[in-house]
Parts: sequence; structure tokens; C-alpha cells
Amino acid sequence: MKNSFSNFIKIILIIISIVLVIWLVFFLITRNDYSQNHQTPYQTTPDNNISIIEEELTTIFSYINNTKDSNTLACTTLGTYLGYDITANDNFFDYYAPVIMDCLYEKNYPTIIYDVNLSYKIISEDEWNTYDNYFISLKNLTSIKDVYTIDILNSYSASEISNVEYYINNNYKIAYAIADNQSNNITYKINRIFKEDDHYVAKLTATLNNREYSGDLIINIVDGHCQYEPLFFY
Repeated sequence: MKNSFSNFIKIILIIISIVLVIWLVFFLITRNDYSQNHQTPYQTTPDNNISIIEEELTTIFSYINNTKDSNTLACTTLGTYLGYDITANDNFFDYYAPVIMDCLYEKNYPTIIYDVNLSYKIISEDEWNTYDNYFISLKNLTSIKDVYTIDILNSYSASEISNVEYYINNNYKIAYAIADNQSNNITYKINRIFKEDDHYVAKLTATLNNREYSGDLIINIVDGHCQYEPLFFY
């Protein structure tokens, strides 16, 4: 009787052991399966380049939209009408690039007077050649030789001629005009920025007279700063 009871206990312990082993194996398998099936499908890591792009575009458009104040002439000039016609299928940066450079990087380009109502900010040929690192496919700037013609210079005094002569002889270009321009009437908005292949895309909206235009701006990061491809709105 005693042996029978002892054997019964052994059988019970064996059964319990088997059940525990089966449960442990089942637990490990199902836990591993759960973790595999519930992993995030992709790893999301912060992209510092997107922050760089967003900060710079936000600054540029804040000045253009006249929602940000500045004591810098170039930055306040961004908020004026620079001749850009959004309906003409022109590259936005053909009009804004030199002013953006002067504003963001405090270039303090030389100023020369044309008449009592108009002056020009001008840049050297060497400075213009650096623009390729910041803007792709800009149209060439106007040489001051094409503006300060013989007829114009003949109307200047000797001191006025001496103020522009150096820049004419060294083939400076007109960056942008300084005049009593009206305020810019186009409002720009950044919708989103994302990486695509080896570059970034900013989805933009421009509003003129309650009509919205869309633009896709491609941006490269070169030496830690933004390089913009041509921007068109449709």
C-alpha cells in the first residue's frame, strides 16, 4: 500500500513536471512570436537635416510674409515686392536668392546709388560664383556695366563716377534693388518636409488674392547648409 502511494506521488510529480516543461516551452515560443510580430516595421530616428531645412525656410518665409521684424535691410527687403510674378512660371529664387543670402548670412553687400529714388546692392564675380553651393540653375545676374551706361555716367558728377568706377571695372553684378517698394502680397506656407532618396522635398503653398498655388521644393544638404533647386508654383 505504501509503495502504491509512493508510486502515485511520483506519477503526479512527473505529470506536473511535464506540464510545467510544456507550459514553459509554449510561453517562450509565443513570447518570441509576439515580439517578432509586434516590432515597429521601421526604425524612426530624428533627421537633423529636416530641422535645418525647416528652420531656414521658416525664417525666409517669415520675412517675406512680413510676420518677422528685422533691423537688417536685406531681411526687410524680403518683405517687399521684388518683381516676382507667381503666374509667370519663373524660378522663385531668380528673384530672391541674392536677398536671401544677404539676409541669412549678413553679407553686407556694397551699395551704389543710381538716382535719388534708386540704389543697388552689388556683388563681385567671385561672390556670385559661390551661389552654386546654395542655389542650382539660377539665371545670371545683370552686370552693372549694363546699367551704368555711358549716357548715365555722363550725367554724374566726378565724385559720383568715382563711387561706381571701381565696381564697373571689376565686373560687379546687381544683386537687388533698394527702392520704395510696396509690400509683398504673396503669402507662403510650409506644409511638410520629408526625405526622398538622397535629397529632401518641401511641400509649399503660396496664396495670392485668395488663390492657392502649390510648389515642390527640392533641397540638398551641402557642407551642412541648404542648397535649393529651382522653385516653381502651379
